[in-house]
Amino acid sequence: MGNQHEKKRYVAILSPYTSSILHYRKPFVVAWWGAAFPGFGHFMLSKYLTAFILISWEVIINNLAHLNEAIFLSMIGRYEEAIAVLDQHWIILYICMYVFSIWDSYRLTIEMNKHYSLAYYEDFPILIKNTSSIEINVLDKKNPLLAIVWSLLAPGLGNLYATRVLSVIFVLTWWLVITYQANVFPAIHMTLVGNFDEATKILVPQWFLFVPSIYCFAAYDSYVSAVELNKFIDKYIAKELKRKYQDSQFKMPL
Repeated sequence: MGNQHEKKRYVAILSPYTSSILHYRKPFVVAWWGAAFPGFGHFMLSKYLTAFILISWEVIINNLAHLNEAIFLSMIGRYEEAIAVLDQHWIILYICMYVFSIWDSYRLTIEMNKHYSLAYYEDFPILIKNTSSIEINVLDKKNPLLAIVWSLLAPGLGNLYATRVLSVIFVLTWWLVITYQANVFPAIHMTLVGNFDEATKILVPQWFLFVPSIYCFAAYDSYVSAVELNKFIDKYIAKELKRKYQDSQFKMPL
């Protein structure tokens, strides 16, 4: 019995600190986020270590290659300066990592969808250990729109609301690092007091171009997490009701 238990394909693992739920995803959507910011596709799949490596690589190599700065200069029509600012020592290495992030997130999504399909037909196995001496993870439904609102106020809070603590650590840490380096909050302060020219000057384009990707991703990921958590709870309750109360001879009418 112990070996059979270990061989189960779990669709959800609930710990006192976070909820990891496997569900069907569209490979192209995951690959798109992997293109928007390398590592985000793996992050959606709860591949946190791989995501950390790819996100770190993106931030470090992008800065060494001055890629965002070149993109910014291209956007304002200064094409010759954009070409000149690129560091040829790093840009080719960046392209390799960028393509890998898209390809691998697409491949992994297909494989995880297969895993989910098999697990679902193996009686939807779940591993729950949601209490400890310092934290309790209560399995309850979330409002997806509220998750978006909290994420828009501060990226990471929506994931915290959806009980994805590891996601919070990743998103909030990178959000703080990137916004600090880009001078986002001083620029917001300058804007609020009407000093628009100074707000524009203090922004750092190389870092600021990271902001839209991580801001939008945090809102999207928290929304999807809340929606899928609600679906999981419905399936879990249906499974428990069937197991405990439905007669084994009962056949659902067509």
